[in-house]
Amino acid sequence: MPDPAELIFTGGPVLTMDEAAPEAEALAVRDGVITAVGRSADVLALRGPGTRVVDLDGRALLPGFVEAHGHPSTMALTLAPPAIDVRPFTVPTGAEVYERIKAAVAAAPGKPVGAYGIDLLLQRDLALPTRELLDELCPDAPLVVVSNSGHAAYGNTAALRAAEITADTPDPVGARFVRDTAGEPTGEAQETAALLVLFEALGDFRDDAQVSAALDWAFAEHARAGITTATDMATDPRNLRVLRTAAEHPDGALRIRSYLIGTPELAAEPGRRFSGHAPAREMFGVSGMKLWADGTPWQGSVATSFPFKDNDATLRIGLDHCTHGPMNYSPDQLADLATAFAAQGFPLACHVHGDVTCEAVLDAYAKVGADDPEALRALRPRLEHCGVVTADQFRRAADMGATVSLFMDHVRWWGDVLADDLFGPEVADRWMSARSAWDAGHRVSLHNDGVCSPTDPLSSVATALTRQSHPSGRIHGESQRLTVDEALCAVTTNPAWQLHLEGEIGMLRTGMRADLVVLNRDPRAVSAEHFREAVAVSATYLSGRRTWPL
Repeated sequence: MPDPAELIFTGGPVLTMDEAAPEAEALAVRDGVITAVGRSADVLALRGPGTRVVDLDGRALLPGFVEAHGHPSTMALTLAPPAIDVRPFTVPTGAEVYERIKAAVAAAPGKPVGAYGIDLLLQRDLALPTRELLDELCPDAPLVVVSNSGHAAYGNTAALRAAEITADTPDPVGARFVRDTAGEPTGEAQETAALLVLFEALGDFRDDAQVSAALDWAFAEHARAGITTATDMATDPRNLRVLRTAAEHPDGALRIRSYLIGTPELAAEPGRRFSGHAPAREMFGVSGMKLWADGTPWQGSVATSFPFKDNDATLRIGLDHCTHGPMNYSPDQLADLATAFAAQGFPLACHVHGDVTCEAVLDAYAKVGADDPEALRALRPRLEHCGVVTADQFRRAADMGATVSLFMDHVRWWGDVLADDLFGPEVADRWMSARSAWDAGHRVSLHNDGVCSPTDPLSSVATALTRQSHPSGRIHGESQRLTVDEALCAVTTNPAWQLHLEGEIGMLRTGMRADLVVLNRDPRAVSAEHFREAVAVSATYLSGRRTWPL
């Protein structure tokens, strides 16, 4: 006789995401592992005196969501209370942004202050965060304000002084400090390597205990959204220890897979080797290296074959008339970094939005695989975000064994901005071309990019179904919609495969981890236009242990 189950779910549809057996009536769990999936009578036969039976009462049971491209550590450091969250989803007006910052400065006189989340395109009344304005807000201590995209940050004079950024400071590889006509830094830093230098002005503003508490908060926010596994897609190596400790805590709410910030220094480090993919029973693992081939359309820093529009919005984000955005690296630099990390055995994840940038990334991956195409396939190299990647480029990527993850809620939050302000309706219609990627043969995943939009896989699914922008309700790219089954696969099975965790998570099958999400209803029974308001997370389980609600 098999050992009795510790936990049994019955009374609602069990959507396994397993093509061989897509739906069941019940599921049993023991020791964190699924021990049975099938008919209720068969599964209930495993009930023992200590078995807890959960009556779904018509609700649906699915695999726990996998956040393919998240930032739990950044979320902890920038949004966990008492952080100053000024993102447009939280603070819609520019006036309120600066009121919050003023209050924070007043509450901590003489201390460094950081605020996260301004958006010059969604917070249209926001005064530009010039060095002079930030000096007025905080004349005596460092003040750093980070853009919602995470690709730009703005510092006052005290911040520049504390970070030792001067006219003589060289631009880091793949990043830059904006300078005035005299060569003096304006206070704006663009791209990760430059932002990390500016952040030095804030010092170690939290000790390990505070960071640990902030990570617990961030993990709980993921569990609230039904997420059981998340990538930390840009882990600062200095944060690895505390991130691992938080993930491995017995009461931890989230499995973490980190991609390290892929710096030239790490690429050149003698003896650095990838140690291999950790199995799902291990709550923390390093999965690869992250590169940023370009930036963000909201700062005008994506390389496209077509220009940005010439209007007040593009001038506001610092673009010249009808300009094309830059890449962060030259094609040769990008290829050299990719080759170096691949030689160390690291899988690669490369941030890319523009079609010009994508071509350079694909060329870099092709160089990596030139002598051994199957070795490249084994790495499952990734393209992250894929704003205006073309159908031909998706096909080329699929042919070489690369895989793609789409920031679907770009269309929700910035669809109108793309159509009206930055590029035009034709580009907005093919931004995040999920259908083209799927039809090219990709195992497409969808993500929220952590702090850059609210962490919510169901929102990604809803946007993939409708392509509807907020708040106007306009549709951008109806032909690029996914079906509900495809979209659910893109937040469960497919991202599990991208993390080399297929067979362990992402499906509900005997022997796999009991990572589960309970939805308030069967998501297949809801129309696309009502999905967003109708479908919600009721409970989340990580290896059979409930992580939300507690």
